[in-house]
Amino acid sequence: MNVRGKLVPAALIAALTSPLAYMTLERWEGNVLEVYADHLASGLPTYCAGRTDRNAVVGTKLTSDQCTEVNKATLIEYGTAVLGCTEWSNITPRRLVGLTIFAINVGKAGACNSQAVKAINAGDITRGCNLIATKPNGQPNWSTAGGRYVQGLQNRRQAERALCLSGQPV
Repeated sequence: MNVRGKLVPAALIAALTSPLAYMTLERWEGNVLEVYADHLASGLPTYCAGRTDRNAVVGTKLTSDQCTEVNKATLIEYGTAVLGCTEWSNITPRRLVGLTIFAINVGKAGACNSQAVKAINAGDITRGCNLIATKPNGQPNWSTAGGRYVQGLQNRRQAERALCLSGQPV
């Protein structure tokens, strides 16, 4: 796999297709075999493990095998986006999984333009990983939906933060 004209290290590619990535994605997104209107995302059609598609028809049924393929594609797509906006020397396989799961929830642009990724790219790993879950003043970060605090999102941010902090750069 090439990103930004460079060959992605095998360990990072493996991370995106690892059991850790799938289990983490399904833990936080579930694995819903029917397209539903996500009330936390203003009714955006959502299915499988958090895949969104404005053109999906609410009520459409999917098989477990279809969702497995969708989830694989989602991890690769969002992981590739994260690899496109991060300094690889500061990325571990577990950090990539955490940032990918974060991006799946907040969007590619949200993750890539976040202060968290900017700090990680600058080599301030601890600060960057902490910014996934908390603002510099200690308040929860990325934990609201529709303008309201959601404890489940903060729980997720803490798990993403923990993955981000684990391990040393590749």
